[in-house]
Amino acid sequence: MKCLRLLVLAAVFLVLVSCASNPKIYTQIDEQVRDGSHQQALAALNNRRGARGSVYNSARNDVLFYLDRGMIQHFAGMYRESFNDLNNAERLIEEAFTRSITQDIGALLLNDTVRDYQGENYEDLYINVFNALNFHAMGNIESSLVEIRRMNEKLVVLADRFQRVARRMIDSNQNVDPRQIPMEASSFSNSALSRYLGILFYRAIGNMDSARIDSQELARAFNLAPDIYTHPIPSSVNGELSIPAGRARLNVIAFTGLAPIKESSHILIPLPFEFPNNSTRISLPVMVDRPQSISRVEVVLDTGERFNLELLEDMSAVARETFRSTYTLTVIRSTVRAITRTTAAAIGANVARDRGGDGMGLLVGVLGRTFSEASERADTRISRFFPARVLVGAINLTPGSYTVTVNFYGASRLIESQSQLLEVGEHTLNLTRFICLR
Repeated sequence: MKCLRLLVLAAVFLVLVSCASNPKIYTQIDEQVRDGSHQQALAALNNRRGARGSVYNSARNDVLFYLDRGMIQHFAGMYRESFNDLNNAERLIEEAFTRSITQDIGALLLNDTVRDYQGENYEDLYINVFNALNFHAMGNIESSLVEIRRMNEKLVVLADRFQRVARRMIDSNQNVDPRQIPMEASSFSNSALSRYLGILFYRAIGNMDSARIDSQELARAFNLAPDIYTHPIPSSVNGELSIPAGRARLNVIAFTGLAPIKESSHILIPLPFEFPNNSTRISLPVMVDRPQSISRVEVVLDTGERFNLELLEDMSAVARETFRSTYTLTVIRSTVRAITRTTAAAIGANVARDRGGDGMGLLVGVLGRTFSEASERADTRISRFFPARVLVGAINLTPGSYTVTVNFYGASRLIESQSQLLEVGEHTLNLTRFICLR
C-alpha cells in the first residue's frame, strides 16, 4: 500500500509541476500588438512577469520574456531598449543550449517544460535581423553589419549542431531505435532577408564587392530552399547596385502578420506488454499558423508615384522549416521518456500481480500508466511577436522631402494606412520600415 500511495502522490505532483500556462492570458497583449498599442502591450507584458499562470513567471522562461518584450520595443521605436532585451535573449539562448546536456536528465524524468527554454532556431536567427535594424535606426550601420554576419554564421552551424545533438541523444539511450527516428535537419541555410539587408548596409558604407556577394547569395537562398521561397525574387533587388547618378534610392520594408505559435498533439505508441501498459502516449508540440489579414501592400508618394511591395521572406515558413530539427530531438526525448516509464510500470505490475493477485497487478499497471500520461506535457513555449512576412520595394527619386504612405490591404478592403515624412538623400541609405501585424 505504501508503494501505491507513493505512485498516486507522484502522479499528482507531476501533473501540478508540469501544467502548461493558459494561452488565453496572452489574448490582451496579442490584440494590443496587432492594433499597434505598443506601450499598453509593454505594460501588460511587464505585469505578466510575476503573474500566476504566466509563462513569464519563471527564470527558466527568461528567453521568452526578453524576446517578446524586445520585439514589442522594436515596434514601438524603443531601439536601444529592444537591442538590450534581444541581446539578453541571445545570450541566454546560448547559455541554455550549453546547460541542456545536464537538463536533459530532468526532461527524461518529467517533461520538456522543466528545461530552460533555449529558443527556436528561427528566433535565434531573427534576433540578429532585428538588432541589425535597431542599430540602423540608431545610426550605426557598422554594428548592423556585425549582426547580419552573426546570423549568417549561425545558419552555417545550424545543421551540424542538430546532427551532433541528435546522435548524442540516440547513442545514450538504448530504448530508441535510430531507424525509427526521422533524422531531418532543416534545409534553411541561407536567408534572403539577411542577404537583402547586407546588400543595403554594404552599399551604404561603399563596400560594393561585399554588396555584390550578398546579392548573389540572395539568389542562392531562393535556389537552396524552394519550399520556403515559393515566390519570385522581388523585382526591386535588381536595382540595388546600380543607382543612377544624381538620384536617391528609397528602400521600403514592411512586416506583416504574426509568426506561428505551438499547440499540443498526441501520438499513441503500441508496446509489447499486457494491458494497461500495452501502449503509451507521447505529447508533441506542433506549429500552428495564426490568421493573416494582409494580402497586398502598396506604397504611395505625395508626388503621385506608387508601387507594390513584394514578398521577400515568409518568416512563418522559416519558423516551420527550422522547427523540423527541433521536432526530431523532441520526438527522441519523448519516446525515451514514455517507453522508460511504461516499461517500469509493466515490471511493477508483474511484481504486484505475483504478490497480490491479478487485481493488484491491474491497479499498479493503471497507476503506472496514469503517472506516465499525466506527467507527459508538450513544450508549447514560443515567442509570440515575430512577424510572419517581410515585403520590400524601392524607387529611385530626385533627392528631397517626401511623404510616404503605405496602404495595407486585405482581400477586399483597405485595413490600415501609415504615413512618414522622409528626407531622401543621394549617396546615403534611405531605408524606412512599416509594420502592420494584423
